[in-house]
Amino acid sequence: MRIPRLLAAGRIHTMGIDWQNLIAVPTPEIIRARLIDAVGEGILWRSDGTDSLELSALGALAWEGREDRPPGPLYEWTGFNLLCNAAPTRFVLSGEHYYSIDSFHEALKIPEGAPERATCAMSPASLAKRMARRHRALEFSYQGTRIAVGSADHEALLAAAITAKVDQHRDVQLALSQTGFTRLLFPLTFSAEPGVLARVTPLTLMLERCKRFPIRHAGFGSRG
Repeated sequence: MRIPRLLAAGRIHTMGIDWQNLIAVPTPEIIRARLIDAVGEGILWRSDGTDSLELSALGALAWEGREDRPPGPLYEWTGFNLLCNAAPTRFVLSGEHYYSIDSFHEALKIPEGAPERATCAMSPASLAKRMARRHRALEFSYQGTRIAVGSADHEALLAAAITAKVDQHRDVQLALSQTGFTRLLFPLTFSAEPGVLARVTPLTLMLERCKRFPIRHAGFGSRG
């Protein structure tokens, strides 16, 4: 059931969400509707507020590609670090290939059809960011559709990419399952206000976690 039908039926509102039906809706559509930004406590994450994890992989980023990298998972693209948007978790979305979520996000800034866009899409996050740095606009084109930066459609597209990454990587699914019922947060390194990717990433991952690994004490039983 799609979000508009649920809304029309009066089955979703900000103070009382029909979670059982909502979770059956594709994650990008939930993100597009912007219904649960602040009301996931006790369903998507633990309600006591004592547990949270930042989606950061600074060790892996800092030592990526270096031969003198210290040993240990903190400095490798493995486990929890795979949930980071910079992780080299290649995925396919709508027939196009991307190196990471950050690479996808940056490539969208480059004009559609330009060879540079495809190169950016398959570049590591740090290089993709350098390639896209000079491109700044209030909207971008994706598969012929103009999308406003920061809009609900932009958020839904990023959610679709994150969902594809989770779908296509068993090790990412395992890392996500191991976060349990913890609230996932995006580290705000350079700004006090979250950008579109910072807004979308934690919520998308927690929605996917809820769907794939339902927690019975949170009100969900296994599907099927």
